[in-house]
Amino acid sequence: MTLTPTLAALLTVFAVWLVACIWAGFRTRFLLFLLVLSIGLALNAMWMVFGLDARVLEPHALFAQVLVVLYAVGGFALGWVAGRLLHRWRDGRVDKDDA
Repeated sequence: MTLTPTLAALLTVFAVWLVACIWAGFRTRFLLFLLVLSIGLALNAMWMVFGLDARVLEPHALFAQVLVVLYAVGGFALGWVAGRLLHRWRDGRVDKDDA
């Protein structure tokens, strides 16, 4: 399998979108997450309709949209957990002045 320019562009957009979901979770920004999620759903629908000639309500297209939501929620959760761990680690740190 070769990496075509179209596939490279799609993977790049997906990676940037997933990083945005993780960042929204890390910063605990729910409205930003909803915005990023809606942009991802719109981009995925446009790719399926214009790039793949799929109909929006066919089962495979709906399944792909559900997967976009699951990827986004997973990315948000990963960022949220990482943010919580970092904040707990910083709060539990012992400084030399405290000893």
